[in-house]
Amino acid sequence: MNNSVKDLAADLENWMSLIPQELRRMPIINIAIPGSHDSFTANITSNSDISPDAEEIVKELSVLGPIFKEVIARWSKTQCYLAKDQLIRGIRYFDLRTSTKEGTDDLYIVHTLYSVPIQTCLDEINSFLDLHPKEVVIMDFQHFFGFDETLHKKFIQDISTTFGSKILPYDGKINNITLDSMAQNKYQVIIIYRIDGTTFWPSACFPNPWPNTVSIPTLIQSLNDNLKKRQKDIAFISQCVLTPDAKFILEHVLSSLEEECAKKLENYRSKWIEAQVAGECGLNIIIADFIDLSDCKYVRDVINVNQSLLKALNK
Repeated sequence: MNNSVKDLAADLENWMSLIPQELRRMPIINIAIPGSHDSFTANITSNSDISPDAEEIVKELSVLGPIFKEVIARWSKTQCYLAKDQLIRGIRYFDLRTSTKEGTDDLYIVHTLYSVPIQTCLDEINSFLDLHPKEVVIMDFQHFFGFDETLHKKFIQDISTTFGSKILPYDGKINNITLDSMAQNKYQVIIIYRIDGTTFWPSACFPNPWPNTVSIPTLIQSLNDNLKKRQKDIAFISQCVLTPDAKFILEHVLSSLEEECAKKLENYRSKWIEAQVAGECGLNIIIADFIDLSDCKYVRDVINVNQSLLKALNK
């Protein structure tokens, strides 16, 4: 970043509150927003139970015991922080897999293994928002395991009860929403619920193409191709993550997702982000694994993509 230009990421905890007013008046779909992938998996350990989203081969091999579970944990954990610590470090979009768990009425975050009860994270987010009235959080409930219609209704009610009037109502016009308009109406939460027929924001307003590759060149090409195809009147999520398959994990069984994927992608990810611009059909929401790497450089890079908007306004 040019040192003569103000660092928009100087205060990660309050970055949305502190960005210039010109940016707060822009549609939120035109602003670059850092997010985390499989957001709340920090609590996954070798003692975690196998969850319903696990592939069948994982469920079958779990009989091998603690050594196998230790390997799976290293490849299932995608983040080092839960909600509060990610929010303090500037993350404003959360990607969530939610599941039932036998023996309890609690719903859990999962990624092959069980992590933390989802309500714990919702409460952390709500407490943060109480203290940061101009910050906005987007929660994307992507996958549900063990849910029936009754449980969906209960979960939707739990979300509504937790955040109350902070939730932005769905009206089909995400392109009209700005940080300023949300603050004026005391809205701080956008809920994406990828099941049809709810009162929350649907999948169609937040396309989220999955590259599904462990190849860095293929990932970068996919990110570029998908951005070229994004529509200008809805949000867009770029998944800047590598996805190892069983073969890849077996070839690197003594390593981890962090070492073999996140760290090896990091420099390429930074270069790609720094080459992007925000604005109409530009970079919007982006998600990554291990957002903490290099003192949260990823988060800072994404927030500072918004410099492109200021430069365009000053031309």
